[in-house]
Amino acid sequence: MKEGFVVPVKEKIAFALGDFGNNLVITAMGFYYLFFVVNVGGLTPLLAGVTYWVSRSIAACTDLIMGIISDRTSSKFGRRRIYLLVGAIPMGASFMLLWLSPFNSQTGLFFYYLAVMLCFNVILSVVTIPYNSLMPELSQNYDERTSISGFRMAFSFLGNLVAAAGVAIIVDNIYPGRELYRTSYPVMGLIIGGITIVLMLICFIGTHERVHADAEKIIGKNFWHDLETMWQVKEMRLMIVMFVFNQVGADIFMALIVFYLKDVMLIADSYTSMIMAIPLVIAVASVPLWVFLGEKLGKRQAYVVAAFFFLIPLLMVVFAPAGNLAIVIVIAVLLGIGSSATQVIPWSMIPDVVEFDEYQNGVRREGFYMGVTQLIYKVCSALTVLLFTTLIGVFGYVENAVTGTQPASALLAIRLLMGVGTACFYLIAAYFAYRMPLTKERFDEVKRLIAERKAAS
Repeated sequence: MKEGFVVPVKEKIAFALGDFGNNLVITAMGFYYLFFVVNVGGLTPLLAGVTYWVSRSIAACTDLIMGIISDRTSSKFGRRRIYLLVGAIPMGASFMLLWLSPFNSQTGLFFYYLAVMLCFNVILSVVTIPYNSLMPELSQNYDERTSISGFRMAFSFLGNLVAAAGVAIIVDNIYPGRELYRTSYPVMGLIIGGITIVLMLICFIGTHERVHADAEKIIGKNFWHDLETMWQVKEMRLMIVMFVFNQVGADIFMALIVFYLKDVMLIADSYTSMIMAIPLVIAVASVPLWVFLGEKLGKRQAYVVAAFFFLIPLLMVVFAPAGNLAIVIVIAVLLGIGSSATQVIPWSMIPDVVEFDEYQNGVRREGFYMGVTQLIYKVCSALTVLLFTTLIGVFGYVENAVTGTQPASALLAIRLLMGVGTACFYLIAAYFAYRMPLTKERFDEVKRLIAERKAAS
């Protein structure tokens, strides 16, 4: 075996197809679900935000539990892959249920959407936490992990593209008009849910776990002791904070983009799929650029560059005149370039800090680490999205309103929250990335010291 192991291309593709499937459902929900719940289901923005907050917060605890469980799992399929097998069908099926509107009352709709969102998010934890914990176990080579992350993010963006553009094609083109949304959205849920099931099973079949930890050395004395010792690792601490601010920024953008296009910029439904596709196509094409810059400048420096670049289109979001399709296209292209980096680079950095924990504390606990990271992220994301959806309601947004009739105060709120709000989160993430003492040379040194310690023992 080569140093750190070079993963075969076909296995990188199989692993990346898992994120293709994850992002089909995550992106469809992130871009369209709040819009669907408010403008098709008929919930007020406040109640829609509450269902999002409660379900995500509870699922955040499931993330942590799943991280610990996957660390302690022992099966012939490994610690992580077994959950891709058992969770694939439930994840696809629960996604399909999200897009129904079985009740007319606010109370009935609230409890239905709360229940199905909670079910979907919990099952998502069962699949995605082991999946995210799998990457450090595919290879221990620093540059190889960047390559794996490049494959993963390319397919991740393809999943984003298929979800973002595909949903719009189904609900705005194949079934044209808002009056058909109650039919078109369930059809979309059935199609995307089915595709996701197949992709997760391919990922399970095509990947292999190579880095194994002794079960008794994975988790230490107790939860709080494990949390304390992990948080004492500076690289882990900074990585978690950077990742959380980066991902919450992305969630804000996804939650508001359809409101922005349809209500603020007054983009015709027939153009929605094109506009949603542009940044994601550009993001896929930009992946090699950011992988290259990550290797040449270092990952953290490349992220700082990307975050400041991202300010350009986010500020344009605030000032772009309504109805100007050309400016919307320019914004979409620039957003694609920036969003590529804000996904490729953080996800390639996350597995690198696992070795620092192993060196400092003598344990490998990828699942626990990812569980804690996802818990903090989802709680922060749920609270932020709840705050932002509440704010657009406070500023007068009307559910189920005819296009072009929203009050000016609500439209301004959407502009500021999506542009300035998102920018603030990315700038904070860039600050913590800049402070992170993580380089290829330091990573290789820590890995060498771990190997020497194991040989001596």
